[in-house]
Amino acid sequence: MRLIRLSESVIRRTCRCFSSDQTAVSSTISVTQKQNEVFDREKERQLSLVKAIEKVHVKHLGPEDECSLMMNKYLSTPYHVAMHLGEPYCKHSGIAVVNGSLWHMLQPLQEDCELSFVRFKDDKPFEVNKAFWRSCSHLMGAVLQKAFKEEVLVEPVRTPFIPLSAGCFAYDVNIPFKWEPTREELVILSREAYVIMKSKSNFERLEVRPDVAMEIFEDNVYKKHFVEQLQSKGLNRVTLFRLGDFIDISRGPMMTNTDFFSPHRFVFTCVHSIDDYLRPKNKLLRFQGVALPSDFDTHHTTWDPILQRAKKPVHHDLVPFQTKDDGDAQTDRQIEES
Repeated sequence: MRLIRLSESVIRRTCRCFSSDQTAVSSTISVTQKQNEVFDREKERQLSLVKAIEKVHVKHLGPEDECSLMMNKYLSTPYHVAMHLGEPYCKHSGIAVVNGSLWHMLQPLQEDCELSFVRFKDDKPFEVNKAFWRSCSHLMGAVLQKAFKEEVLVEPVRTPFIPLSAGCFAYDVNIPFKWEPTREELVILSREAYVIMKSKSNFERLEVRPDVAMEIFEDNVYKKHFVEQLQSKGLNRVTLFRLGDFIDISRGPMMTNTDFFSPHRFVFTCVHSIDDYLRPKNKLLRFQGVALPSDFDTHHTTWDPILQRAKKPVHHDLVPFQTKDDGDAQTDRQIEES
């Protein structure tokens, strides 16, 4: 049995927190398996809709290597374009811009387009930095989903709005017991992130109908609430991202894969409780962290102040749809752009 990868004291405390009723509830591993089965089924269904290969004209814009390519409609992605241009484009292009819209590198092209790439060392890296921060939160959620023993039902809640000035990213979860992790336990969580990063796993993107999203998240009241909010605003598509077996709602774009993270510069910095906006008597746990893209390196004397700033707890209003430009999954801007 896969035990929580933390200390024995937490394992014992976790075991005590379960009653006979709680153990009857779906476990994280069964919920995750079911979510991925629905995700894979929908992904295969969408691919089956491509009955014939059609071509689209792609014009690459940039300071270098301007060219025109014929790519496969609904199959080729900006990453495939990058492969034509050379390894540096694949390695350093965090996101793409397609006909003026931000575009995930693994998102299929749908029409004739003008395409450019955004890299961390560009003159204006703001959007790729946001995508990196968003991807960090998603990776953090993936770690937390598998960090506890199998019978602990971890409910991923969301990527909260964290102002860039705070110097950190975060992910909120609901777990069925009170927990104040030690410094050692935070280090172990950071090591779990390292394991995922070394796998070079892709951030997969999939747009689905609300009913499919509701099926995927039928065991998660927070995700169902968000999908219902999308439906109430008349939207008929929900954008999902998957890393490994962790699936979440996000407008994206995100990084291509986990190779964009600097392995030893992804750190869980602190944990604190916040109010639960759906269950007034409950408390959620907010995990915070800080990271660097693999394109950059820093000396420990520079890294330490960055790390210390990210350890300061950030309390922010958790109510979805209230913030107009927070860059996470649950905002009006995301709804408008889905």
